[in-house]
Amino acid sequence: MSTGQRPFQPLGADGPFAAFADDLIERELPELAHERRTATVQFVCRRVRALPSPLLIGVTLLAVGVGVGRRLFGPARVTTFLQRTRLPFVGELARLVRSLGVAFVWETWPDTEPSGSDLTDAATA
Repeated sequence: MSTGQRPFQPLGADGPFAAFADDLIERELPELAHERRTATVQFVCRRVRALPSPLLIGVTLLAVGVGVGRRLFGPARVTTFLQRTRLPFVGELARLVRSLGVAFVWETWPDTEPSGSDLTDAATA
């Protein structure tokens, strides 16, 4: 009997991993346009879902923990913690998102400044 609800997907586009990735990329590249940030988060989620099984299991477990933490402590506190922590394994989540996101931004839009703003927009202004 179907209730019409989708199963929980921690690495899905609307799961806790995507929400964390969006928050982190917004902090790392504050002037990145919303459309570009959305495309970047979608790319990061696609790449993470394509990880080999052992890594995928680990990232999925972390994503579930991030989802619980976001509900208990708030998204900003969890993002700040993960962004700054040096704990093994836990700290790798932010580094994974950051490296995939930044690489995607500069490969896709090479005229992007370190703040996330578009150099072509700044040149025309």
